[in-house]
Amino acid sequence: MKILKSFLLSLAFLVPLTASPAAQADDCKPDVMTRLKRMHKSAMEDLDQMEFASAKKTLEDAISMARRELCDETLEYANILVDLGIMYVTDPDSPDESRGRLRFKAAVKVNPCAKVNPDLANPKLVKMLDEERSKAGVTCKDGATPKDPGPKDPGPKDPGPKDPGPKDPGPAVEEDTGPEPQRIEHEVPDEAPALTALTLKCRSPKAGGVKKVVVYYRKDGETDYTAAEMENFSGFSWKATIPREHVKGTVFQYYIAALGEGGKPVMANGNSGAPNIISLTKPAGTTPSDEECDPLNPDSCKKKNGDGPGPGPGPKTPGDIKWHLNLGGRWGVGYLSTSMCSFMAKPGNPSICDNKGVHIQTPGFAFGELGGELGLHYFVTDTLSLGLDAKAGFVQTDYAEDGSPYGVGFSGLGKARWFPTGRKELFRPYLGGVLGGGLMWHAWQVDEMNGKTDIFQHGYVMAGATFGFQVGSPSAAFYVNVDAIGIFPLQSTFHLDFSAGLVLAF
Repeated sequence: MKILKSFLLSLAFLVPLTASPAAQADDCKPDVMTRLKRMHKSAMEDLDQMEFASAKKTLEDAISMARRELCDETLEYANILVDLGIMYVTDPDSPDESRGRLRFKAAVKVNPCAKVNPDLANPKLVKMLDEERSKAGVTCKDGATPKDPGPKDPGPKDPGPKDPGPKDPGPAVEEDTGPEPQRIEHEVPDEAPALTALTLKCRSPKAGGVKKVVVYYRKDGETDYTAAEMENFSGFSWKATIPREHVKGTVFQYYIAALGEGGKPVMANGNSGAPNIISLTKPAGTTPSDEECDPLNPDSCKKKNGDGPGPGPGPKTPGDIKWHLNLGGRWGVGYLSTSMCSFMAKPGNPSICDNKGVHIQTPGFAFGELGGELGLHYFVTDTLSLGLDAKAGFVQTDYAEDGSPYGVGFSGLGKARWFPTGRKELFRPYLGGVLGGGLMWHAWQVDEMNGKTDIFQHGYVMAGATFGFQVGSPSAAFYVNVDAIGIFPLQSTFHLDFSAGLVLAF
């Protein structure tokens, strides 16, 4: 319990002094500040449950929103930065002190008086924060910040003032003459401009079976990772450049892996569950022909010399894909009552079913049509789609003169579906409503003595609910669907239609 208590204490989040000279930016809207505080609280709750990856992701999103909404001069922004820095330093699975220090450095520039909560102080974190405050050259007017410059090394070991390019993501220089590292060494950039080619660098050993080094990154809106092989340009230094059209959105997620024989991972910096994250800022216009656009609002992109949309950034992303095509097979069951009439069996009593069929003796759920369906759906938003499913199928009867299947049904169902998790996740459940029409058939035993089966016809209006899920990438997935519908007025019944197949997006 003592060890657990010490570990929990190490997760103490930093809080700014109430007497801090920093003040909330005038341009930060109150509703945005409320959302930032809510996200901050949610991240801390995840941290209490030891969900480091989820907590870090929430705070990174909060930082991106704060920058976008002009709230990056507020105390709450500084508080989020220091809490995120602690998460990186204390993460038991993948601690990253360099990224934690970057967050501390950014925090003290906003709030020079940020410090560790005295009740939950961790000596290591206090020391790291004070070091970054000293390196940043900021002081707290109330004296909370140590002013003694003694511990600061003024010699060549301090790379701060000599670093002309803090946004260079790799620690390697052009000529790498250093010793072989024991692991992948990589400094994650704090931020980078969107819609600009991004070069990532690292140092990786060649011993231990390492054959190549690969960057795995997520394009905006996608769940799968794209691989980009790194080039060994000097000694143990590697680099790869991500195309500008793949660097967009609010954050850029990636990890680096050293691979051995057969593509087997040997070591990694980050992983698919907890990737490295770079906050993306507005793109820097470097030439007169560049687009003037906000990467967080693609609709704002304009040509500098025209009033139409700027040139396309490249291939479609999942956010651009609106149409879904469903191709699948179907089968169903429906309820039959004793008052319903079959379609072909000749009754012994002409007064029954207009002498065109017979009643069943035992009610229950009967097998429906076996066939296929074709659906076309359009996403009005990321979570709502409207579309039409066309269904066809057949059932058999023992009373067809040539013994062939006789009951063939057709139906068309208009659907509105809601995806609570959106359409970009790996697993995407949904539910919605159905309205349409057509003819549908069921088969049921009408002659129990001889074991003969006849078919029952139903129509013409169909209404009810639909639910199911999709599994796969946003562009191609497998789906399972259930339509629970009522059919009326012809031999009204309740029917469950099960279908499964492929979803193709375009």
